Formats: sequence, structure tokens, C-alpha cells
Amino acid sequence: MLYVARHGQTQWNIQGRICGHADVELTAAGIEQAKRLAELVNDLPERVTHILTSPLNRAINTAAIIAEKNEASVRIEPRLIEMDFGIFDGRLINDSAFQKARREFSMPFTDGESILDVAGRIYPLLDSLSSKPNQTYLLVCHNALIRVIDNYFNGKVMNAFLNYNVDNTVLLQYDFSS
Repeated sequence: MLYVARHGQTQWNIQGRICGHADVELTAAGIEQAKRLAELVNDLPERVTHILTSPLNRAINTAAIIAEKNEASVRIEPRLIEMDFGIFDGRLINDSAFQKARREFSMPFTDGESILDVAGRIYPLLDSLSSKPNQTYLLVCHNALIRVIDNYFNGKVMNAFLNYNVDNTVLLQYDFSS
């Protein structure tokens, strides 16, 4: 079984800023969200056996709160780092140049990476996790990563893919056997 959660709220989330590799911290509300997520994980029908997190602090701190409540260990997984949006990091999400550039799956953002680059690092990780039966994983990561993870399980056409967004600390469930 695989669970995936987005990190808690950051100030850039509130401001509608693109938050790729920038290491933006959780807000007080983000910490509270992580605590609620920890309770939700604690109430799952199966115990999470492994928590893997992005190396960015907003994800590490969210994962640490979950791990403490659930007496689980956390492993930093570099492949879970948010997409590198290059020159757009920190800009507003509705920036017209960003919106145009993000529609080009195979083209990396200037000084960043492409959707295909992200899939190239995430799909092998998911393939590896799928080969370990009787393990329950929680991945704590980021919106663009979750978009690619969801596509791994539920393939989407371009517009549906680009419009798929997950709120902070939403917990998603995927089954490798499906």
C-alpha cells in the first residue's frame, strides 16, 4: 500500500508563489495541519511501515511530526524533492510566462527541469516500492511530485494532469496491486 501526502502550509502557499527547490518553512497553520495528518495516519487500518520524505524542510518537518505520533522512522529520499521550476521559483503561480512554460512537458524550465525529468526520477522509485509486498509506505512530498505520482497510477490527459492539485496535508492512497 502507498500513501502520499503533501507537506503542510508555507507562507509561499498562502501568497500563491511557485515553491520548487526554495526551502520555505512551514507556517504555524502548516504545523497544525501536519499534526492533524499525523492523527489521520495513526488511524489508518494498516500501520505505515516506512516514511520517505523530500529533502526540503517543509516536507521533512511534516514527516517528523507524523513519525513522532506514529513511532515510525523517516528516511530522506532525494528523488522526492519538488520539481525544479528554475527561474520561476518564487514567482506568482498565475505568472503568464510560467503558465505557458508548464504546458511543455518535455522542455525543462530555464535553469530547471521538465515534467519528463520528474517522471524519470519518480517512476523508478515507485517501481521499486511496488516490488516490496507487505510494506506500507508514506511519501511526504510536494504538489508537482504528487501530480506525477498520481499520473503513474491514473494516467491523465494533459489538461487534467496540469489541473490536478492537492491541498496541503491531504492524504492520498494508492494500491500497487490495482
